[in-house]
Amino acid sequence: MPNPSRAHGRPGCSHPALKLLPALVLGCFAFQPLHAQTSGPATATAGPARTTQAAPAAATRSTAATSTAATGTGQTAPQSGTDDMATVEVVASRPTNKVDRDVYDLKNDISVSNASASDVLNNVPSVTVDQDGSVALRGNPNVQIMVNGKRDAQFQGQNRGDALNAFPAEAIESIEVINVPGAEFGNEGGSGPIINLVLKRNRKPGSRATLSLNKGTEDRYNSYLNGEYAAGPYSISGNVGVRRNARSTQRASQRQDLDPRTGDVVGGNESSGDGRFGSTSVTLASTLTYNVGDRDQAGATVSYSRLKNDTDNTGNTLRFGPAMAPTADFASRSHSDSPAENFGLGASYSHKSGEPGEELKFDLRYTGQTNDARNDVFYDYRMRPDRYTTDSIRITDRRTRILDVSVDYQRLLWGSWQLKAGAKYADNRSDNGTDYRALDPASGAYVPVPSRISQFASNDRTGAVYGTLSTKLFSDVQVLAGLRGEYTDLEVHQPLLAERDTYHYMNWLPSFYATKDLSNTAQLQLRASRRIARPNERDLNPNLVYLSDFSARQGNPDLEPVDNDLMELAYRDRFFGVDASFTAFKRRESPVIGNRSYALGTDPNVIVTSPINFGANDSVGMDMNFNVRQLFLRGLSANLGVTLANEKRMRISNFGAGDTGEEQKNRRENAKLRLAYQFLQESLQLSVNRNGRTLNGQGVNGAVTIANFTWMHRFSPQFSLNVNVNNVFRTGNNESYVENEVLRLHTLGTPQQRVFTVGLRYQWGGVTGDDRVRNGGRPGMFRGPQGNGRGDRGGNDGGGGFNGGGRGF
Repeated sequence: MPNPSRAHGRPGCSHPALKLLPALVLGCFAFQPLHAQTSGPATATAGPARTTQAAPAAATRSTAATSTAATGTGQTAPQSGTDDMATVEVVASRPTNKVDRDVYDLKNDISVSNASASDVLNNVPSVTVDQDGSVALRGNPNVQIMVNGKRDAQFQGQNRGDALNAFPAEAIESIEVINVPGAEFGNEGGSGPIINLVLKRNRKPGSRATLSLNKGTEDRYNSYLNGEYAAGPYSISGNVGVRRNARSTQRASQRQDLDPRTGDVVGGNESSGDGRFGSTSVTLASTLTYNVGDRDQAGATVSYSRLKNDTDNTGNTLRFGPAMAPTADFASRSHSDSPAENFGLGASYSHKSGEPGEELKFDLRYTGQTNDARNDVFYDYRMRPDRYTTDSIRITDRRTRILDVSVDYQRLLWGSWQLKAGAKYADNRSDNGTDYRALDPASGAYVPVPSRISQFASNDRTGAVYGTLSTKLFSDVQVLAGLRGEYTDLEVHQPLLAERDTYHYMNWLPSFYATKDLSNTAQLQLRASRRIARPNERDLNPNLVYLSDFSARQGNPDLEPVDNDLMELAYRDRFFGVDASFTAFKRRESPVIGNRSYALGTDPNVIVTSPINFGANDSVGMDMNFNVRQLFLRGLSANLGVTLANEKRMRISNFGAGDTGEEQKNRRENAKLRLAYQFLQESLQLSVNRNGRTLNGQGVNGAVTIANFTWMHRFSPQFSLNVNVNNVFRTGNNESYVENEVLRLHTLGTPQQRVFTVGLRYQWGGVTGDDRVRNGGRPGMFRGPQGNGRGDRGGNDGGGGFNGGGRGF
């Protein structure tokens, strides 16, 4: 087959205007940027375009025995009250719009004191998070999660959801949503949109601390302590958190096995069950910065977390054969323990030359995760078939280590051009093993089952260079062009098969942004970029990996990378006191990687999912956001975010190499409403999230609606009582449908029960006083002074600047 390796060319250096020529030329060969801020830099790389040697496939494989500028914007002040609480006003949060991202500040979200990262992400417009911590942005599940612009091992791979559910929201200063990532962002974690968690950092002299203690229903609790101190050239901050989560679920499924020739039902099963999931976590982190003279700064970070997940399930299953005659009837129970450890080490050094805008920065980050799990399953047969599954033990061991090294440089050129450039090397190593033992009825001993044992390891190495060039063309038009080059070498080792497969990717990825000010309040903004999603090691691993006794996953070593073309056009303005934004977006992925499901040939009771390239996925829609500072009553504010999208993709075929030729269509309607009301010492907040149905490769996932309520009572500016009610109306069924030539499957999960949490929060030090003074003379939820609409100061009116202000970059 022809070599699928492809190079995504650089933007053509055309000639629309003489002033654009330097940007396009340098954008073709320059490196990556980094903002000069104290918060952690950013990185990411990735790459497509691969070559492989020797192996059948649409990909050649050889068989043998950034750093980004995703830093925080504005200042990190702890939550603070006011001296005159009777005059405090709360407004709904709206984003600060920067050239390539939208920034959502959590400072005035009263629910954060006992919330996790998953909880606060679910309040961000266009972001959806389910109860397992799975994240999607505008319906796209291929989302990268970064911390201070860097990849973190705990938010990679299969255990990302557990980490998000355990990560304390109190540690997060703001959330950056990057729907159209630019040249400074790599593709190691995927090619889709990026969510960057900007953590709190100490930037002011003095000391301050915050303590929160919370207790919830069903054995839930959490506590969090954060402290900061800065004096002279030193600044240090640290935090420690403890959290216990628990939830109960009920589930049911109906499966029909189909004759692929006639479509007739030839068998199936019905199952139902109950589950209880518990998770206990401890997190610690610390950051130290030191100013080396007037122009240099050194920094170091360290973090550690430990999670222990425990799950108990009970269930009943009834199986049918032809003519729906019962063939098996049994009960099952299982228990699993899944401890995990995460760590992170980082060091940085920045140097400013003294020339305007010139800075050189080095950054090193090393993170890791170790996760061991054991699952014990027991069966009680009321009707036992001739061939049946016995009690079993499944043990998995996962180990991930990520090293990121980056250098970034920025300076002014020709007076009005800003160049940002850099290079990065990333090394991601992963080991995955599964040991499976089943009870031997004759001897009563657990013996290995070779067909269910697997082991594989991977090493993903990426080198990247990137650059952006920006300028103001006219008084009201600004542009930023970028190009990223990536080379990636991915090696997958399968010891049990004595095979080593190597994949090579080389790509050039352009990006472009333009902003035009239409008036003091109105702005038009264009964002466009190309991204690449390359298959991960799980998708490429050809071993059959059992996830349970009746479900397994088998990778496809011949998967191709996925091209992602992203574009959005946004209009923002203020109408009659309402901040409004309208963003039209388009996303095209091709060839899509999707999963097909089928019964295992050697054991039809096992459902196997396997990835395959097929067709294209198109999503076109509109994001709308409305922020009302005062609604009907003094102190009442509202924020409404709506996403409407038309999705289209081909249905995956279980036979042949791709799709069935049948097109799937879906209209997705997501909405998030947040109401906030404050009077005297009381603050109330109601959030309602509606996530519309989405397409999967062979069916649809149903819509989910959940409402959460928070009440905060301030005893003083430093001391408050917090009450949270999650899933107020006990809604939110999780429902999915899958149908193909051989299988029809319907699953239903009942909503998590209503959860009550009561907590206390106290802060020492920090800044108190009138919140309106700190927000440019009026109440607000944003850092920095009031913007003037032209980009020279950050604040409530701002939205386009690199520093969170005005209309500029």
